[in-house]
Amino acid sequence: MNTQREADRWWQQALADFAFLPAARQAARYDTCCFLAQQTARKALKAYLFHEGEERIFAHSIFNLCAMAAQYAADFTELKERVKPLDVYYAEGRYSYVRGYVIPARHYTERDAEQAIELAEAVVALAWRLLEGRPA
Repeated sequence: MNTQREADRWWQQALADFAFLPAARQAARYDTCCFLAQQTARKALKAYLFHEGEERIFAHSIFNLCAMAAQYAADFTELKERVKPLDVYYAEGRYSYVRGYVIPARHYTERDAEQAIELAEAVVALAWRLLEGRPA
């Protein structure tokens, strides 16, 4: 496996997802925004881990991916606690049965979306700094 090529692929998709977040928020699709923020952070973290030479990354949890990334850069140790709320959006942002049959499209608020975007942005910013200007 060419881990640098995988890193580039994951990074490009993370940036594409990140770029769509304002549109989802503007459209008041707060559930989509929260889920996509989680996915953005996940893809950015996987890009970083592939960049560091990891070949098998099966984690979906932002907290766990940050813990893995902390093996390479200590900045992820603090970040994992801060961005842990994103983990909730992986399933709860998509499926009504996860949170007692609450419909995600009716449950999440603009404030939830704002917080999710802020957390995803923190992950993307750190990954960007560590990947040192990989092409967008």
